Amino acid sequence: MATFFRFWTRQAEARPFVTVAATEACLSACGDLIAQTIGKHLPTHNKTEPAKGYDLWRTSRFVMFAMCVSPLGVKWHRFLDRRFPIRSQMTWFNSKPRVSRAKRRSEQQHTARQVGKRLACDVMIYEPAMYALFFSSMAIMEGGGLDDAKYRVSTLLLPTYLTGLTISPIIQSINFAFVPLIYRVPFGSSFDLFWDSYLSWVNNEKLAMIEDR
Repeated sequence: MATFFRFWTRQAEARPFVTVAATEACLSACGDLIAQTIGKHLPTHNKTEPAKGYDLWRTSRFVMFAMCVSPLGVKWHRFLDRRFPIRSQMTWFNSKPRVSRAKRRSEQQHTARQVGKRLACDVMIYEPAMYALFFSSMAIMEGGGLDDAKYRVSTLLLPTYLTGLTISPIIQSINFAFVPLIYRVPFGSSFDLFWDSYLSWVNNEKLAMIEDR
């Protein structure tokens, strides 16, 4: 595991966009396959419909989207790092005896403010934009038109966003405060594995409802 971690780090330092895209592809594929596995054991609106195998085209669409938007995630975290810099990524654990208590408290307060600013931007700008892009992209890749894309965004964006607010602020707070920049996108995505499963399931359920209309 340590060997793979060192290999991944070297690749990410040399080719960040390619490495993160490949990582996102693997995680998104796992997320969609988990969603399909769970979906096989859930009741459907059509009880007479026989069980189907895995839809690899559906997984490929999910992977394609993840790979295409991964550079945006890398650039977004770089922007937040420049716009709201933190003096020390490990400030919260800084217990050097030569650092006065007042200075340590000041650094912790500075980190808390910067993490809060990063989190606010992420929650209010990046996340809703990514949800809108996800549902509209899925609609188009599945053969729907602009009307289908608008319908999915209008019906799915807000409830999905509100559900995400129960999870993402905790993960992203840890991410912004403690995780080095190079690892932030895959760190968030690794925790988002089951969230990706949820997104895939929500999108597929909406697609089934549209096809039945």
